Amino acid sequence: MLLLISAAASGQSIPDIRDSLEPLALPDATNPWIFVLSAAAIVTAAIIIWLAWRARSRPGPIESAEDRAHRRLAAIDCSSSRALYTELHNIFVEYLERRVVADASRCTTPELLDLLENTAAIQVAWRMSLKAFLMSCDRAKFSPSVFKCEPSEAVADCLGLIDKLATLAALGAVKGVRRELV
Repeated sequence: MLLLISAAASGQSIPDIRDSLEPLALPDATNPWIFVLSAAAIVTAAIIIWLAWRARSRPGPIESAEDRAHRRLAAIDCSSSRALYTELHNIFVEYLERRVVADASRCTTPELLDLLENTAAIQVAWRMSLKAFLMSCDRAKFSPSVFKCEPSEAVADCLGLIDKLATLAALGAVKGVRRELV
């Protein structure tokens, strides 16, 4: 600013501050491929982000009722017969609820036996083993005396009952069969 004032005072001409170059001409037509490629890149990026999000939010494989019961039976480790039979009863009733009888966890042992006894496909001998297993679970859980048991035999009995129910449920022979959502 001082340079301009001093130049004007000395009689020199003030330089023109306008640009001396001609303005550049705009292109006549825009290239449509730039927009197409930009849109394709945005769509591709969105699809990749969506697939990555979907892969992370997808639940793992659904465990079948039989697999869950088998896994829980293999991992069973109880110190007392009361705890062992309580856990066996919980595993068996959970299997019944998931696979065969709705609301089995809300039924007492006699109610469960009545529900399963009304099924024609269950043979009498197997009904007796089912009744004996559930009664031994109740005896161990609710008896004031110590219930003597062999843990491996009790687990094998529960496993045998679950496998037998699995074959009956697979055949659709059990009354009130629930279909699993897989």
